[in-house]
Amino acid sequence: MSLFESVKDRYIKDLKVGAKVDWYYKLAGISKKTKRDGGLYLALELMDKTGKIPAKVWDNVEACLKLLQEGKVYRLTGSVNEFMSKKEIKVDGIRAINPMDKDFSEADFVEQAGFDTETLFNGMIDTLKTNIENPHLLQLIDLFVQRYKEKFKTHYGAQKIHHAYLGGLLKHTQSMLELALFVARHYSLDKELLLTGVLFHDIGKMFEFKISPAVSLTAEGGLLGHLIIGSRIFTELSGQVKGFPEDLSLKIGHLIISHHGEKEFGSPEVPKIPEAFALHAIDLLDSKLNIMAEAIGSADSKDLFTEYLYPLGRRLYTGGAQENSGGVREDSGGAQEDSG
Repeated sequence: MSLFESVKDRYIKDLKVGAKVDWYYKLAGISKKTKRDGGLYLALELMDKTGKIPAKVWDNVEACLKLLQEGKVYRLTGSVNEFMSKKEIKVDGIRAINPMDKDFSEADFVEQAGFDTETLFNGMIDTLKTNIENPHLLQLIDLFVQRYKEKFKTHYGAQKIHHAYLGGLLKHTQSMLELALFVARHYSLDKELLLTGVLFHDIGKMFEFKISPAVSLTAEGGLLGHLIIGSRIFTELSGQVKGFPEDLSLKIGHLIISHHGEKEFGSPEVPKIPEAFALHAIDLLDSKLNIMAEAIGSADSKDLFTEYLYPLGRRLYTGGAQENSGGVREDSGGAQEDSG
């Protein structure tokens, strides 16, 4: 018998700190960690159609390692705790599902985009075609749509760091297009070159990592990376456009491979034309602000700062309870005193 009072309480987004867990979740990720005493524990990422939550396995680690496989659904028992201001599940027991388990639906573990990907994708293409006149680039965009639309509109923007959700790649690209239009106009840049660079800059991520049955790096992604893969995809598509200008092809290729900005961050070459530098800056702006928005949005309302964000090298100020109370609190006797 489930420890939950209703079906709704079983979904990850509805789990409360202190609640007992006895339900089915999909294993989205697993990693082996070392405790301070030298022993092992497992750090899991669980998911259902409403979201994801971290979980820890402290006991019977080796047995669990033999049992668990990313992308599969398991039934687990445990409790919801709070760690670093975030909810996580302490796993007490976990088992594979069996034919007798008929009280759940596979649909509960199909990730859903938080927006209409079809509408957003079509809007992205409309934005490109409204602002691009070069016939070679328009043909290139048509080829992109024919070949990659379905995969592009649902892929993650990254494995973990930013836009790491269904449709994240599309969301990130569309956002960058809007920024690129302003930047190109403000700095008198080659708008068509910059917009094309935005479209193709992260296209290689579709093959750098897979998102089903779990998010994981591919052999191609690990050996080449998405910049090289993206450059290859662009070369293949542009090669199908008769008379595609060599100089334009060279510049777009440069934008793709240099958009990480520095060689130490994975770019084979640094930006050497204004549009390439603009692409790098726009990409950095959109990804960093997405990380910030998600961190602040998921922070506990009582906390003044988020947990430490390693991609940003800092904690973020949220306001929290002190902001709401004006920095004043009551002591046990009801008197007020300055909090700082």
